[in-house]
Amino acid sequence: MHDRTPIFRSLNMIEERIREKLTVEALPRGVHFSKYHYQRMFREAVGDSVMGYVTRRKLALAAGELADTDSTVLEIALRYGYDSHEGFTRSFKSCMGVTPAEYRKYRLPARPREMEKERSAMMYSKTADEIIRELNGLIVEARETADYTRKNMGAGTEALFYEEFWDFTADRAQELADGLSKTLEQVTALGRRPDGIWARFRIVKAMEDAAFAAGVTAFQTGLMIARAREGQRQAYQHICLRYSRLAEHARLKAGKVADFLQELAGLILQDMRRNGAQRIRAAAEAGRAAAGKLRDPGLPYGYIADEIAEIARRLSDMPLEEVTVTALEDFRFRLDAIAFAARMDVLRQPSHKPLFDGIQEFQNRLDDCVEFLQSLSREVEWKPEGESEGTQEGSTERGPVKLYGDLAMQEGMLLFWLKGEIQKLGTLLEEPQRAALEGVCDRMAKAVELCGNAAGETGTGEILRLLQAAYEELAARAGELGEYGGALAYIAEEVKGPFPYLAADR
Repeated sequence: MHDRTPIFRSLNMIEERIREKLTVEALPRGVHFSKYHYQRMFREAVGDSVMGYVTRRKLALAAGELADTDSTVLEIALRYGYDSHEGFTRSFKSCMGVTPAEYRKYRLPARPREMEKERSAMMYSKTADEIIRELNGLIVEARETADYTRKNMGAGTEALFYEEFWDFTADRAQELADGLSKTLEQVTALGRRPDGIWARFRIVKAMEDAAFAAGVTAFQTGLMIARAREGQRQAYQHICLRYSRLAEHARLKAGKVADFLQELAGLILQDMRRNGAQRIRAAAEAGRAAAGKLRDPGLPYGYIADEIAEIARRLSDMPLEEVTVTALEDFRFRLDAIAFAARMDVLRQPSHKPLFDGIQEFQNRLDDCVEFLQSLSREVEWKPEGESEGTQEGSTERGPVKLYGDLAMQEGMLLFWLKGEIQKLGTLLEEPQRAALEGVCDRMAKAVELCGNAAGETGTGEILRLLQAAYEELAARAGELGEYGGALAYIAEEVKGPFPYLAADR
């Protein structure tokens, strides 16, 4: 730890000179390190390169000024050592995922501007910054998609008919951005409570929900336009493309955030093990010290010393992965009984009270261990170093169960929309066509059921066969219906979407 003290001194120096043009050559001289040794120790202590950290600090402070002051972008850029508006904008977007103007316009949350001196918080901060960059970009894209929709929704020849629909769709994009902003606030809080692993699962769930909502909105816009006349489709195709891109970006970013948080979870759990082990060692040492104070053979307290020493021994010998709240509470209960006996002895010999003070310290240390374990999410399990975290419940890893669950959801929604379209077509369908489409519904329902049970182990070939047959039948019926079959053709193309990875998984 003493080797890192100069690094923390250097962090203070960086803060004091943050508006200057700092270099990796000048900073080591302030702590009397060689450039090579300084860079190596800095990365080990902080989890980032020297200049990477300096840049992130400058931009975090600059972001705060963009949100809280009326200074121009150029004034802020010059204040933090940038030579031009363009250079600052390029660096800001690379770090934050949006331009300074977009950041100011949408008042996006940023990481706390105060310096994080705790090693764990600094190590997590780089991963959190990567997540923030992805979220910032998606929030701005969702808000701009909403604005674009409202500006262009009157372009068609039947604008009044579609105006309410596009207004509702724009509201959906705005709601998506608002929800992502709340998620972003959870991410920025990771630096303040880096051991808050419970937040990781909520963030992943929120991102997956956002990606699903964006996908549903994109599908619904496409389906609405697929029902329209050719001229109307062309008039609104550019808006549909905005929602398709938003849905695709949301899906990709949800995957990236899950990967970032998986990496973050490894750091968190590593530090949790270290933190937990330190707390347990401290408790055991307090127990041994308490027992030692009562070991005087001239005093009648050997029975208390033996019990305390036994608890400390068992606590010290227990493998970390076997330490549970229940086990610690059992130790605490025994210690309470011992403390009660000690109080009775103090009543008889008040002058001996200082000898028993160590019991309270032992109790406090055990309470600290219990509180630490209770603060962890249920999903967290103590595992030996090197054992995979990806198998634990609540993991962000996207295994077969997750993939097939997503497919069941996707095809189930398509089945829902297909049934609605069959109803809308009504008397336009001849009886053989209706029967054929109902057969498609049956195949898709069976595929959804198999997806729920497959988990990548069995049934993949049958799922693919059913969906291929459904696609071919849908495409054929859409062709028969001509201009009235546009929505069926659109749904058919969506049914075909998962074919490549299903074929690869066989």
